[in-house]
Amino acid sequence: MDRALMERLREEIRYEFGREGPPEGFPKFPDIPGGRYTDPRFFELEQKYVWSRSWLLAGRVDDVPTPGDYMLWTDSNVPVLVVHGVDGTIRAFFNSCQHRGAPVVRESRGNNRALRCQYHSWTYDTTGKLVSVPDERDFVDLDPESRCLPQLRCEIFGGWIFVNQDPDALPLLEWLGPVATQWEGLQGDNLRTIHKKTVTIPCNWKVTVEAFQEVYHFKHIHSRGGDSGLDNRGATMGLFPHGHSRMITPLSEPAAKARGMKDCYDWQMFRSPYFAEIETVDEMTRSTSTAYSVFPNLITPLAADGFPFLIAWPIDIGTTRFDVIHYAPDWGDEESPVNSKSWRRRLEGFDVVMEEDCRNMAPMQRSLDSPGLRGIPINYQERRIWHLNEQIDRMIGIERVPEELRVPQLLEPYLER
Repeated sequence: MDRALMERLREEIRYEFGREGPPEGFPKFPDIPGGRYTDPRFFELEQKYVWSRSWLLAGRVDDVPTPGDYMLWTDSNVPVLVVHGVDGTIRAFFNSCQHRGAPVVRESRGNNRALRCQYHSWTYDTTGKLVSVPDERDFVDLDPESRCLPQLRCEIFGGWIFVNQDPDALPLLEWLGPVATQWEGLQGDNLRTIHKKTVTIPCNWKVTVEAFQEVYHFKHIHSRGGDSGLDNRGATMGLFPHGHSRMITPLSEPAAKARGMKDCYDWQMFRSPYFAEIETVDEMTRSTSTAYSVFPNLITPLAADGFPFLIAWPIDIGTTRFDVIHYAPDWGDEESPVNSKSWRRRLEGFDVVMEEDCRNMAPMQRSLDSPGLRGIPINYQERRIWHLNEQIDRMIGIERVPEELRVPQLLEPYLER
């Protein structure tokens, strides 16, 4: 991360500790309507305009490392085939044969330089081109060029594969904006997937995402013996275009002193004695809780020795699949470090924190369905939640959102570009 930006963030933390209220002129948020989490009309609008037009994480390059490798991806409820072409390019196609709609590929993973539908053996190459049709003579004026596999936008950043159904979407790096620049020190291309865990939560997907967009809750559900490792009073937020955001939270005084810091501003290049590290991760990330959200559904608390992606996928209006995927520096041909005692303990500890966060989500959904909920008041510390909801409405088209479910567009003047 840029040195000048880190110094600015240090000063923002000082400001946050010292303020007695929101900054002068900061807008008052009206309540977020509870129907945004429970109304089938709004859920359908999200499905049609948010999930089909956003860049969504589909996997890692190491999921399809060699030419001919493919994998199925259905997280967005659309059957997609991600293929490493023999020309070296990774592409994404709708997994629908252009004859009768049968899946071209049924296995979750494999390697083949010819993608052959198992119904009538229409065959495509790894660029999606239709190359073989049995009994082609029986089709009148069949045009193979117009029967290629329909392609989706597919771009790669830091070894992560992102897919977008919208052919007119912004390029991925432009969509990510400041996030891409500020993640350069992660050396994403040199990471590998170390562990994945999935749970199903009976709540709307936004309930899950929003739980990780503030630390207002932290001392109330994550304290240990009365002490919390972070101090939410100093948390500073960065709001980016397209709904992305950043949250830097300082360590609490006891946690800072336990690490040998003079105070929470004494950022140091701490080195782990137990884990391989990403050497280019800066001292701010090593000495604070540094977390990002990538719209619509990806949250990550960063660290020098590896970090998780937390990803929420809507199954239906009241059910979410929650993936926790941990990445670590490439360990080459050695045994995966996840088998080490240190990594097992780390993952077990992280599971405890996730359980503390997730245990509130199902009861919250039931309350959101209650006629007793008048609305959801959002405070200044929770402004990333408002930012998320503003972007949802922009993706849908504000005029399409029922008036009683809209959120006003208030935060444009506060965006960091």
